[in-house]
Amino acid sequence: MAAATALTCGALASAATPSPRWVLKLAVQYLPPSSNHSQYTTVLVAGRTIWFFGGSSFTGHAIRGVPEVERRTNGRWHSSTLPTGLHSWITGASAVAPGDIWAATYLGGKVLRWNGVTWSVEPKGGWNPRARFTSIVALGPRDVWLFGSRGGNHPGAGTWHLSGTKWTETKGMAGHITRASATSPRDMWAIGDIGGTNNALMRFTDNRWLHEEPSSLAGFTYSYVLVLGPSNVWVSGTVADTPEVAHYNGHGWTTIVMPTLVPAMGMCRDGRGGLWVIANQGFGPSFVLDLSGKGVWTSSPVSSTSADEVFACARLPGRPAIWGAGRAAAPAGTAAAAYGFGKVR
Repeated sequence: MAAATALTCGALASAATPSPRWVLKLAVQYLPPSSNHSQYTTVLVAGRTIWFFGGSSFTGHAIRGVPEVERRTNGRWHSSTLPTGLHSWITGASAVAPGDIWAATYLGGKVLRWNGVTWSVEPKGGWNPRARFTSIVALGPRDVWLFGSRGGNHPGAGTWHLSGTKWTETKGMAGHITRASATSPRDMWAIGDIGGTNNALMRFTDNRWLHEEPSSLAGFTYSYVLVLGPSNVWVSGTVADTPEVAHYNGHGWTTIVMPTLVPAMGMCRDGRGGLWVIANQGFGPSFVLDLSGKGVWTSSPVSSTSADEVFACARLPGRPAIWGAGRAAAPAGTAAAAYGFGKVR
């Protein structure tokens, strides 16, 4: 850990009804100089440990950045020692069990694995190490999916599946997936690119990828997907520049207009039958939206400035306590930040 800074969050005025705020719990600015732009992109709850994944140098040349992982166990923070030679940042992580966690770097083509004691680099597949990864889904000890669509001036690494000890590339329509989510190996949903930017919804079922084209989502450009169960799937995006979320109940899709100017880039359960929805506008006060089980939007403030933002969230089991991963303002640059909502430990 290079440094930790306590920051003060101000009041929020938002388009939705205000409610209790998110609280900064940790701020770390990695690597010199002090102008470094650090942030966490992913947060996981695995057993009694909360994991925060991200890195440094989120502006300029991504390859110059260094991945960073922080974890919180029994109320204490611990910096993780990662293998040497890694670049950019952690773009995604997924847990099979508390002692079996997988992660991928944005650039450099590295797949990391936590065995309960240490992090190691897994043997790679045939992907281009200069291409980017955008998401990872670990469904079993040897059942892992990697996704990498093009973007940010970098080619996509494609879609790869680890089955046993061998990585196999999936081509065609599924080769351009940006992000996927699943609760079982037999049913996975994904968003990606078919002839446009993030305009495709795909589903993996019966051991094959299918292009889903529900009429109720016509014109949808997708930004995020979250699978909570076979009959509980959420997507976010825009329709004619209007941000929306949509829910699949096992039979059909229902859309809900968001009270914000930008689409959601993150979602998680709120522990009260609803959903936290993250849509950072990039200006003015920052906040996180909450969509109740009855379809009512509220907002909870993060800060009076957009320099402090939550990018991802994860609920602690059994209660409405949430951890958020993001960034916080620093005297120069930004710090990687962990936020808490409710009674987090």
